[in-house]
Amino acid sequence: MTINDWEKIELETKEEIKPQKVEKIENIEKDKLEITYIMVWTKVCGGSKIILEYANRLAKKGHKINIVTYDEYPDWYELSDKINFVKVPENEDIEKYIPNSDVVVPTSWKCIRKAIKANKGPVAFFEQGGSHLFEIDRLSEIKRKVVYDRMQLPPFIYTVSKYSAEKIEEIYGRRSSIIYNALESKIFYPREKERNEKETSITIVGSEDFKFKNVGEVLEVIRELKEKYQIKLNWITQTEPKINKEEGKNAIVNPEQKIIGDVLRNTDIYICNSEYESFGLPTLEAMTCGATVITTDTGGMRDFVIDRENALVIKHHNKEDMKEKIEMLINNRDLMHKMSQDGIATASKFNWDNTILSMEKYFREIAKYKVIDEI
Repeated sequence: MTINDWEKIELETKEEIKPQKVEKIENIEKDKLEITYIMVWTKVCGGSKIILEYANRLAKKGHKINIVTYDEYPDWYELSDKINFVKVPENEDIEKYIPNSDVVVPTSWKCIRKAIKANKGPVAFFEQGGSHLFEIDRLSEIKRKVVYDRMQLPPFIYTVSKYSAEKIEEIYGRRSSIIYNALESKIFYPREKERNEKETSITIVGSEDFKFKNVGEVLEVIRELKEKYQIKLNWITQTEPKINKEEGKNAIVNPEQKIIGDVLRNTDIYICNSEYESFGLPTLEAMTCGATVITTDTGGMRDFVIDRENALVIKHHNKEDMKEKIEMLINNRDLMHKMSQDGIATASKFNWDNTILSMEKYFREIAKYKVIDEI
């Protein structure tokens, strides 16, 4: 079942589901939990990577982790054999495959209803952002209503940034907890020494299929700058380029995480030109690898980007501003180095040890609740 199939089912369903009601059970403290993630999409993307990393690390700490999905096993990611991965047959109801759990975590609005209907434990929706948060005016009236209704169902919601939390409350009237994303330190770490090559290495991450990434604007600016400077472009993308075919000849398509880390460690300037990001994990990964970041105000980056201190912030859809900031760094290596070092210091605060402790604490609190009504 594809993402579009999930969405179609949710938009067309007439079945009424009431919000899940829970009550706290006093003096209950579980050390090891059973946690079930419901995933719509297991293929390569930052959101999937975060969910799978949580699953791995929580399983390593002794919690029982289930991943239930219609999608394929994520061969691109080294998933722990301790995790119970359940691929549901396409013609069967996914809620039948959700086990009794201390916490049930739908990871898209498209599967909130399924999680509530299963009635197998308190539901905590993991919101990582999307058009329903950042492009709400572009949604059809039907979709806006359906997403709004789904967002009222779970008793708990958590997300990845202050910006996402603000949007959830503004649009859906729901308060949410914030647990920041983190970096895999075995893959993303600073280079040993500063690059001193005449050629400037510039990296971008994102598929041209995702319009909000505005990859084409960056490519246009780099084409112009190549007439004046020696620039090496590294374009990491989930899909084979079809529009920008010249740059696409050397695009790095669906690489392993280790390759991404190696590319970023050999990057001078990393550019994010997105309309929005719920967090912006690739930007933080670039920072920790020593690349100097140029980024638009994506919202999610506000939790770790400080303009002209550890990054340069550019205006949306302003190619001249982008060009000016790139040239500023190319012509001032001392500034580039200083921002690189400040970025490394900032990124070091977003580590998995802290994040998993926060996650465990949050899930243990939810596990103190029991569902009190039947669907």
